[in-house]
Amino acid sequence: MRRLGSLRVLALVLACTAVLTAPVLPQAVPLHTVLLRHGVRIDSAQLATIEDGSAFVRVLPTTDGRDVSVIGAVRLGVSRDLFLRRVHDTRAWLDAPTRSRFGIFSDPAGAADVEAVTVTSQDLKDLRKCRPGDCSTKLPASAMQRLHDEVDWSAPDVHAQVNALARRRLVSFVEEYRDHGNASLPTYDDRPPVRASEAFLAVLAQSAYLNQTVPALAAYLRTFPRGRPAGVADVLYWSEDVVPRLRPILSVTHSAVMTPPELGGTTIIAAKQIYSNHFFEAALEVISVNDREVAGTADGCWIVIERRYRFDNLPRGGILNVRGRAVDGLRDHLLADLRRERAISVRSTGRAEP
Repeated sequence: MRRLGSLRVLALVLACTAVLTAPVLPQAVPLHTVLLRHGVRIDSAQLATIEDGSAFVRVLPTTDGRDVSVIGAVRLGVSRDLFLRRVHDTRAWLDAPTRSRFGIFSDPAGAADVEAVTVTSQDLKDLRKCRPGDCSTKLPASAMQRLHDEVDWSAPDVHAQVNALARRRLVSFVEEYRDHGNASLPTYDDRPPVRASEAFLAVLAQSAYLNQTVPALAAYLRTFPRGRPAGVADVLYWSEDVVPRLRPILSVTHSAVMTPPELGGTTIIAAKQIYSNHFFEAALEVISVNDREVAGTADGCWIVIERRYRFDNLPRGGILNVRGRAVDGLRDHLLADLRRERAISVRSTGRAEP
């Protein structure tokens, strides 16, 4: 009996020790806290609206008149793990109603990755007269020179020639980026010269959420290919997107997905523009996918999407009011994307919309 009592005491001591030494796992972060980390305050009424399934979108203030920033949030009825399955199914994730075509770069990149790249008829017309400082397509001066040297503009197959040149250039550009990172990003000479790397760093510096909450991922976007955090999944892709009130945009993007161990129930998807043929000197999208808890029990997830853009020229006011049209278009685009994610999650659970 005395030995049995001693064993019980020993078991109790071991159990208490296990509790005291077990790692404390971070708890899921409430939506209002996530938004605060993005620099956004919402009141209880706005939070209740999001809880009911409505998408929330706000235009953020910027210090540079060429910059536009928008942020939005929506509640999804699926778990974070289920949402991320679609993210990691890259083709399903990139497919969107406003995306006319896209391709994923293999490693190394090859011709098959870009076989669907097509220069639009309007761009073809504009490229013929493209010169440094006077071009409607964002290109370095060396690429403009190649267009004049390598394309027979009087030939009946001129469109095919330009398509082939664009495809070859995209493949070589992606390989240069993989080897040299930001140092390989182009200098846009369509207007007074702008280094895309400098524009991106300026946009990245404005994302307080990424720099303060996930500094390792922010540093990786600055120093790629160096400093890759453990567990990051990288994808490079090209896409042609149709944003409301803007002409079609062909861009190349580097996406990095990370689940930081120090953040409870959170996965970050950062998308860095490394080339765009129109409008944007730089762009950054940061999506935080956050577990949602009700009374300590997992119940779906939140997604918060922050998008930041630096335009090449964004005059405000006047008859055209380019800035106003751009802001409206980017806000509407984000709202449509959030509503689409909400609808996809509802369909996947078989639940009726509230």
